[in-house]
Amino acid sequence: MSGPVLILGASGGIGSAVARCLSQSGRHVVLHGRNARALQELAATMPGPASVQTADLIDEQAVNELFARLTAEHGRLGGVVFSIAVPFRNKLTHRIAWPVFEEQLHTQLKALHLTAAASFPLLADGESVTRFVVVSTEFVLGAPPVKTAPYVAAKAAMTSYAQVISQEWLARGIRVHIVAPGLVKTALVADMPQEFLDQMADSMPEKRLTSVEDVAAMIEFLFTDAADPFYGTPLRVSRGVRK
Repeated sequence: MSGPVLILGASGGIGSAVARCLSQSGRHVVLHGRNARALQELAATMPGPASVQTADLIDEQAVNELFARLTAEHGRLGGVVFSIAVPFRNKLTHRIAWPVFEEQLHTQLKALHLTAAASFPLLADGESVTRFVVVSTEFVLGAPPVKTAPYVAAKAAMTSYAQVISQEWLARGIRVHIVAPGLVKTALVADMPQEFLDQMADSMPEKRLTSVEDVAAMIEFLFTDAADPFYGTPLRVSRGVRK
């Protein structure tokens, strides 16, 4: 596979674990985020080649400039991992103001659309199979827990979007994969009550939450030919199924 793998949201818990996992397997990774200093520090820990890019993914001009830089520096991409999210409050739906939903939709769906459209020319040159991996959530696969409506609604929208482009891009040699992790204890849920997290862990067969390493290992697998049949299918990555 030629070209680096762009990790969008590399400074997050899942994104950084994915970057480290792919780097260990010999891939050049491009680490994206907003904090250049933090990304440089992360890049220094990578076992293989790593570079850094910053951009606001809900700003169309900033996204276009990001991909113009990637084109100038690398010519093409071997893959993209979209691991973007913002924290959400654990709050009953009818008490949530609409701007909270808008923030989640912009961060998830708008950012996904802008980056997918901009990355397509760098992935679809026909030389080899490339990968576009979208990190969703297992909450879209069944009954989601209460007090998560804005996050789940946005993730459901981006999951459907990914399923559509998985069909549209297949003929151009791009496999679009969807990963649906269980609840992972990262900064994303830092404001959630510990009681809620404990209840979520207790509802799992192994009495534990999904780890960032669980998700990273699945994404590493999706960058192999063995994962080809799974394109467009949301793949649950969790410690079993919640009760």
